[in-house]
Amino acid sequence: MASFAKEKNLTTPRKCNICQKGAAISLCSGCEQMFCRKDFNEHRQQLSTQLDIIIREHDFVKQSVDQTCEVTTSKVFDEIEKWEMEWMNKLKMAADRARQEVRNIVAESKKQLKRITDEIRPRMADEDYVEYDLDRWMNEIKQVNADMQAMSSMIVIESGHECEWKRMIKVRKLEPQSHVYKSQKRSEKRINEVKQLDLNKLKVRPQRRIKVDGDYWAIAASERDLLYCDKDTLCLTDRTGHKTNALQWGEDCVSDICWSSFLDRFLILTSTTLHSLNVQRSEVTQIKQVSDKKKADFLRCTCANQTLLVSTSENGSVVEEWDMSGEWRMMRRWQPPVSCQQNEWIMSILLSCDGSHIGVTVLVVGQYNQFHVRDRSKNILNTITFPWLEYGYVLLSVPNGQWLTHEPKNKQLQIIDRDGKLEQTFTYDKGVNRTTLIGQRCLVIRTDDNELCFHDL
Repeated sequence: MASFAKEKNLTTPRKCNICQKGAAISLCSGCEQMFCRKDFNEHRQQLSTQLDIIIREHDFVKQSVDQTCEVTTSKVFDEIEKWEMEWMNKLKMAADRARQEVRNIVAESKKQLKRITDEIRPRMADEDYVEYDLDRWMNEIKQVNADMQAMSSMIVIESGHECEWKRMIKVRKLEPQSHVYKSQKRSEKRINEVKQLDLNKLKVRPQRRIKVDGDYWAIAASERDLLYCDKDTLCLTDRTGHKTNALQWGEDCVSDICWSSFLDRFLILTSTTLHSLNVQRSEVTQIKQVSDKKKADFLRCTCANQTLLVSTSENGSVVEEWDMSGEWRMMRRWQPPVSCQQNEWIMSILLSCDGSHIGVTVLVVGQYNQFHVRDRSKNILNTITFPWLEYGYVLLSVPNGQWLTHEPKNKQLQIIDRDGKLEQTFTYDKGVNRTTLIGQRCLVIRTDDNELCFHDL
């Protein structure tokens, strides 16, 4: 008996983790706590209640998702149908215009024959004709007949390259963001800040000035750095105007520079070559796939996401589209009349900040300068015609979809909205050669007296 009592005392049960009174007889594998019978039943009841809440939330969200999907689908389908109708109208207008052009061409023979008829009849009535007149009339009638016989082969339809229907309209899902409400507020604030980008603030003295050498106008900027040409040197500065690096440049004169956030590099264009600059490593690499001395000289470059556009320096400028991901593949090569008209020269080409549109300035020597806003298939959405100016117009894309344009060495700056309409004109106190934005608020102007002026807008 004594032995049995002693053994019983050594096996005293563990107490419940909740009440610390009852014997712990059940283990929960989820929270890893020990419970007495009463507290274990209550614990299971709590879990059951939580599950009921989750199921109700699930049913509520399911109902909400079903309704939202239906509403969203209907809304987006309406937008697609609207787009479809707009393009059908544009196609019909283009086809009607082409038909009228055919009528005009065909009518030329009738007009010529009527002119001959109107001349012959009164002369015949008055017997006012000689051998020379008879020979001339016969030759003119034969020419009209020959033109009529060859008419079907003389009319040519120029429709440019085959339309890329897959790129005409795309639907994509934006990447989801964590902390949704916080992100939305931050985004709204950012948009409001961009809307306050006002050229009138350029009346204030620039916050910083840097004196530069040489007449190399090309400049570009990332979120942090400004890259510009200074004689035979590529110079990097931050937004405070402090020079952070300088690299010797032994290649041809720089025609243009753009920043690629996709590559995290500056792209530097000469007349025959394209190079990338890795700012972190101070490393310049030639992009051999794009560089080709057999082509017409390059003039401008621009990029957004993985797309690079390069234009040539010639009447009837050509535009090449390159895919920068992987092995640098040329995707398309636009020629007149799609890139521009045969007698036009592309002076500037720039993708909008979101890559959805293309801004283009063209000139015809001695006649006019024009700005086009185009879609990604090069279709012109709107045009602004400017007076003829010798140096043409250059562009800067502004983050909210606007464009800043000006003629080099001219003091006037123009803001154009995302729809291609002139919104604001401002006169700077110096001639402007080039402009760029560091981030979204710091406008850098390279003036014709070789200064870099930093304006915090």
